Amino acid sequence: MKLLLINDAPMPSDWIRRRLESENNLVAVSTDWQTGWTMAHESHYDVVVLAIQLSDVDQNSLPTFVQTDNRDIPLLLLVSPDTPSNKAWALESGADDCVGYTVDGRELSARLQALYRRRAGYPTRLAILRVDDLEVNLIGRTVYRAGQRIDLLPREYYLLAFLMQNQGRVVSKREILDNVWASHESTRPNTVEVYINYLRRKIDQPPAPKLIHTVIGMGYLIRSLNQKP
Repeated sequence: MKLLLINDAPMPSDWIRRRLESENNLVAVSTDWQTGWTMAHESHYDVVVLAIQLSDVDQNSLPTFVQTDNRDIPLLLLVSPDTPSNKAWALESGADDCVGYTVDGRELSARLQALYRRRAGYPTRLAILRVDDLEVNLIGRTVYRAGQRIDLLPREYYLLAFLMQNQGRVVSKREILDNVWASHESTRPNTVEVYINYLRRKIDQPPAPKLIHTVIGMGYLIRSLNQKP
């Protein structure tokens, strides 16, 4: 998953980022919710995690922030103090899920996965993407071509998933960077080209027909063999 962690609380969030990244998630970080929500509008994230100290938050302003028009992005609140009334208030304000700041790392990961699965009615119908004999399972994070499993590194997987979600459409390098790389990561100009080549070696290995195409001066796309250029 590509996650946005917004830490608007005077508490360290490195443990959260490290835990999420250890499970092959891409994590962008913001230290205030106004900047974070701007990031959420400008790029694609699967889930937004907001850590807040409720004693320092204007409880009249948070519902406006949570109940934004950008509600296709699930929101999980990490609240402190960890009390039933604070959790109830966060959920009543519009959050999709809420846990205490001291939540166990495994539980946090499981809740994020559940939000991801529910997003936009994902289960079953949209969880598996196919282009000809190439199949990507977005929940299981598995890739098969012609029935043979292909093992990808996390970044390769997210790049392929983004191409598959936009199959038949040319996506620019800028779009790829915004959606596959977290905002805090430094990237070289040829980073996208490098990873496209990595993918081609695994996905389009001869004699398999080529599915990943370069459109000079525009970007890349993945398309069916039956689809006209």
